[in-house]
Amino acid sequence: MTSQRLRYRFASVLLFATLVVTFAAPRAAHAFPFGGAIGQIIFCYNNAIWANVGPPRGGQFIWTPTTKTYMFGPPRHSGQWLLGLAAPPYFCVVSIDPVIVYAGILITMMGSSQ
Repeated sequence: MTSQRLRYRFASVLLFATLVVTFAAPRAAHAFPFGGAIGQIIFCYNNAIWANVGPPRGGQFIWTPTTKTYMFGPPRHSGQWLLGLAAPPYFCVVSIDPVIVYAGILITMMGSSQ
């Protein structure tokens, strides 16, 4: 292969990779909103807090120390209201013997009531 063809092929592959990263990756990284009152809360061994959040946008969510937390701190009790953004799946180690693990969605940013 000539060096000109090799340069053209390299530039094509580089352009294609740039387009894929630019247009495909950001869509996969978006967080989604959630919010509601905590129905059940469990404090985990892996320094996380699992919360079953009720309507209007509920589900099982997990707070970690890496969560950007506003004014009233992390989830503390049932009945407390949470509002925020959540993104990737995460886990909560509830018991070590026997091993019990709860799944949930990682909270990336959150504010709460008192």
